[in-house]
Amino acid sequence: MEAQKNGVFRYILNIQDSKILEGKYHFLVQLNIDRGYKRRSPENIISMNQPFNGKDFNFTKLVSEEQIMNLNNTDKDDIIAINASPIEYCHSLLLPQRCKQLPQLVTKHSLLKAIELFSLSLSSYIRVAFNSLCAFASVNHLHWHLYYLRWRMLLEYIDLEEHAGPIQILRNYPAKGFCIKYSNVQNMDDFVNWAFLIIDYLQNKQIAHNIYITRGKSNIKENKEEYRDVRIYIWARKSTQGAKDIHAFNLAACELFGHLSIKSKEAYENVTEEYVTRALREATEETFSSVAAEIKALVESQ
Repeated sequence: MEAQKNGVFRYILNIQDSKILEGKYHFLVQLNIDRGYKRRSPENIISMNQPFNGKDFNFTKLVSEEQIMNLNNTDKDDIIAINASPIEYCHSLLLPQRCKQLPQLVTKHSLLKAIELFSLSLSSYIRVAFNSLCAFASVNHLHWHLYYLRWRMLLEYIDLEEHAGPIQILRNYPAKGFCIKYSNVQNMDDFVNWAFLIIDYLQNKQIAHNIYITRGKSNIKENKEEYRDVRIYIWARKSTQGAKDIHAFNLAACELFGHLSIKSKEAYENVTEEYVTRALREATEETFSSVAAEIKALVESQ
């Protein structure tokens, strides 16, 4: 790849080891020491409404070698760029309306672009993720993560509980959250609008959140390897403030989904399902409980 030849990555992806933790949730744990020590120092995030600051690192400062493609020829300037500190294969960034210098808040345009880009891939292993401010976003400039994860994951087919309208709840999992499946609406505009309704609610309430988009099984009762559905998971979660620490792992979108990138061999060898389960519950349970009723009322009012 040209970017690799030009030396713009902070490190070449080198996952030293991977394993599925023993237990019922099948957490995927990967040892990625370079990401812990060679990535850019994260921005000091102290508020959900922190404005864009052009003096800090932002994606208008990318060199041309880091930019993969422009998605259109309009003034929206939606581009795909490399992630210089990758966690997995083809880890890249969707930068919607990059030159408008928008803070890390989801816009309906950016959500649509993320889903459209996701849908262009024929692979069932493509993933898209978003971390809000105070939910382990590293840069306060609007961006989405894209990557391929060639592992089958529990949240591709886990049972969901009905909540309101097309919105379902991820109940039987340590990180409780909301989910909308494309098969429940079967219309792109509705898919985007329902997801954005929840996201916009969380943003207006200044509640930290993570979003993860994955393919899923349309009929979980069928034992077929068909992943034709799309699931958008949305987690309201406990806020984190200040520069991110880099202990064993950060509880961002990928981790809530069950994909943990760990920076030290010792932590990798000692991590257990019980430890991860406790961390996920602590990050999400209280906040989920505080917003579930309001989100149900909001959806039912539409």
